[in-house]
Amino acid sequence: MKSLTALTIMLLFISGCGRDTDHTLEGRYMFTVSMEGSFQLFVEDSYTGSSYRYLNGLHTSLPEMYEAESYMIHTTDDTVFTNTETGESAAMSDIDFPLHWPNQRLEITVSEEVEPFSRRLERPVTEESRLFPVYTAEEVKAHAYTSDDFIEVHTPVEDDHYMLFLFDEDFDREYLLILNEFGSQAGERYGVYIDVHYYAPDYFETFMEIDDTPSYLVLSSEGESLRTSDWEEIRSWFSSEAGIGMPREGDPAWRELLY
Repeated sequence: MKSLTALTIMLLFISGCGRDTDHTLEGRYMFTVSMEGSFQLFVEDSYTGSSYRYLNGLHTSLPEMYEAESYMIHTTDDTVFTNTETGESAAMSDIDFPLHWPNQRLEITVSEEVEPFSRRLERPVTEESRLFPVYTAEEVKAHAYTSDDFIEVHTPVEDDHYMLFLFDEDFDREYLLILNEFGSQAGERYGVYIDVHYYAPDYFETFMEIDDTPSYLVLSSEGESLRTSDWEEIRSWFSSEAGIGMPREGDPAWRELLY
């Protein structure tokens, strides 16, 4: 009996030693956290699931028991970056394919054994990077970055939240100030949240596929809700879909009301 027990223990030990350990992580690129290129990886949370959204400074109604799974990825001179579309691999300094875009899908092989980890948070994970596990990347596989990835990360989560992008170099500056102030007060006044983004960087135009200007784009919790070159269509849309009247250009009453 003793010999049988010893043999059983030995077999279990050998079996355990031969078992593969998990050294892979999959998720979405969030943002760089150091000059050396280390970054935070989003896997999922209890607010948006596996869909990564950039929530810094935005209106959110987090679940009471909000938690997130995220990791800090440390890169070194030996880390290999691979383009999954072409199979091309290179060191960080030699990369010539898209990488480090918000919400880009990544597959990462790390040196350490991965132990899934989630933690409770008081703020969105986009505002909290402390106390998440750190792993050292041996290889980072970057999937092709698409306009859908870019739209998704900027899409609001709440039904009463809207993102308004203005690609119009000739947009009246005083009117823009009024719109921004209106957006900042809309939550308190109407229970509707509007974030106005004017003349975003060139890469916004690229990934939002803005071919002509002026162009105006509305994102709601459903994704892209309206794209038009006619500003009056924007005002009409907010009136019919969100139930609020947007300020009209040149109307002095709005300045008196907001300021």
